[in-house]
Amino acid sequence: MSDWQGKVCVVTGAGSGIGGGLARHAAALGMHVIGTDVDEAGLAELGRELGERGRSIETRTVDVRDEQAVEALATHVFARHGRVHLLFNNAGVLVDGKSWERSLRDWRWSFDVNVFGVINGIRSFVPRMLAQGEAGRVVNTSSQGGLLGGGAFMGPYQATKHAVAALTETLAAELALETAPISASCLCPGEIATRIFHSERLRPEPERNRLGSESERQFHDTVAGMLQGGLSPGDFATGVFAAIDARKFWIVPDSAFFRKTIEARTRDILDGA
Repeated sequence: MSDWQGKVCVVTGAGSGIGGGLARHAAALGMHVIGTDVDEAGLAELGRELGERGRSIETRTVDVRDEQAVEALATHVFARHGRVHLLFNNAGVLVDGKSWERSLRDWRWSFDVNVFGVINGIRSFVPRMLAQGEAGRVVNTSSQGGLLGGGAFMGPYQATKHAVAALTETLAAELALETAPISASCLCPGEIATRIFHSERLRPEPERNRLGSESERQFHDTVAGMLQGGLSPGDFATGVFAAIDARKFWIVPDSAFFRKTIEARTRDILDGA
């Protein structure tokens, strides 16, 4: 599907970063966009910007951890539009630091947003999409970290993103058994200029993660800084839509570093290293 004019697109985590880039690109293609987030300020900016450009945009505050809220979103979208052609289960957060020092609250927040947010989107939207009589695609946001080996201080994040990658492979295989033209893709961003390393801003102050060592803080600041020099969310979204039009399952930015690293990890697995 390369003609997106008048089609319907739902994006979770649309208040900033990759989600904002996807929402803006979809709107520029003439799609009816429903953008959701818990970041109300980011959503307001998205709605204001696209509204001024005459784009079709609706923003709704939705916490993807809340299955009833996601179900209500799906009910609303299908009541208003009757179909969804693109669903981006994109909302995500990042908690870093030593695995054994992260609180269960940190671990649960990571899994509730990154994994159960995707699960809630699948459970609420996919049955309706299968029944809509039109083609559609579910795009779940994992990460290159969801394909590579575990890195120091990245336990909660990479564990959840590996889960999303496996879940999306399963979803694609299951959808292939259905007669309805609904398919899936796994989106695996790398260095994109987002605020993912500042996810703590979305949590109440008492719940925010505190890094316990200088090495953890240096890692956090270094990687956060590197991301700011990465690809813009807008440019990334252009590539994502090109991959969707090409019917790709794995949407992974072409990177010599990524190829080299995943080949090395695969050799380690085969060699038991």
